[in-house]
Amino acid sequence: VTITILVHLLNIASQFAKDHFARMARKKLQKLKNLRVIGITGSYGKTSTKEILSQLLSHKFKVVKTPKNINTDIGISRFILQTNFKDYDFFVVEMGAYKIGEIERICDIVKPEIGILTAISPQHLSLFGSIENIQTAKYELLRYLPKKGLAITNSDNKYCREFLGELKCKVLTFGLEEEFKPNCLIEDMKETEEGIICKFTRNLDGQKMDIELQTKLFCDYNISNLQPSLLTANYLGFDNEEMKEALKHVVSPDNALKIQKYGEAIILNDSYNSNPDGFRVAINNLTKYSHQYKKIVITRGILELGELSDEIHEQIGGEIAFVADELVIIAPDFVEPLKKGVGTKYQTNVITEFNYKELLNYIQKLKNQKAVILLENRMPQIVKEEVEKNT
Repeated sequence: VTITILVHLLNIASQFAKDHFARMARKKLQKLKNLRVIGITGSYGKTSTKEILSQLLSHKFKVVKTPKNINTDIGISRFILQTNFKDYDFFVVEMGAYKIGEIERICDIVKPEIGILTAISPQHLSLFGSIENIQTAKYELLRYLPKKGLAITNSDNKYCREFLGELKCKVLTFGLEEEFKPNCLIEDMKETEEGIICKFTRNLDGQKMDIELQTKLFCDYNISNLQPSLLTANYLGFDNEEMKEALKHVVSPDNALKIQKYGEAIILNDSYNSNPDGFRVAINNLTKYSHQYKKIVITRGILELGELSDEIHEQIGGEIAFVADELVIIAPDFVEPLKKGVGTKYQTNVITEFNYKELLNYIQKLKNQKAVILLENRMPQIVKEEVEKNT
């Protein structure tokens, strides 16, 4: 009983502190009449979109953003209280949530004028209980926007599309599927040594325009992170030439998939975090390498997928089997569904290696081989250090 009371008192104290920081942060921002706020949320792509958008807008404006992956009400409030916003034009805020109501709480603090919803997927399904609850939580940003605000979201994603008609503000969409009539459509993507070249079709107010863009971004999914940034920049007055010039200075975010030379081998480093769609994109990147390369996927799987976890891991196992020679599973949680998905059809070898020193030894042996190694989701510290030291 004593412990229960103590925990309850600590929770009250913690909530009091959060409320206090939130009130102070809100008051501080309310005094900054010229600072405009852009909120970004979604099941994935939040951090990359924040980084790309901030780089793009910095060509014309002074921009401050929430650092790294700070995206909770308390983290954002503290950042606001520690930051001098003098002379800044825009504040780009990444908004995360683990339950309904958390994004609305952040919106109450920062009062966004523009909101970007990147995607809605089963990420954190075990915390939310259902995809509908995730949708409700993410939509809090778009529903909060003022009548004169702007909502930007992903028309390829059915959960993002579903309630757009209920919003009171202007809505713009982006996507790769023409059938959903996005305002920003990207086509004809080609990856070069400098980055991806693509055709940006802008369809606004009945006026259609095609622009060829040279980017310094790599991997297709970064183009999906670029699209809402292009729409935002266009809305804020960037013309075509300014957009092209600004893109010369936009590079792939640190958390994006990196292609790293590791001796004779190549590492596709996607170890920042993982989600089902991002994992699939990373697997697809293996197909760009010839059969001369041994193709290997090293992963622990994806956490917090709730009741869909086995089904999703089976599907991913099947996609790995189609392109990879070897799958190395480094944690026990999802061994069975991944193995079941791999099956026997394509003779993909499956290894389970939970001993991190043995895993390091396995990776070091690949250094002098013609191999492509996908590191998907968080890696043990000794593996991270090996990659940092040798690439």
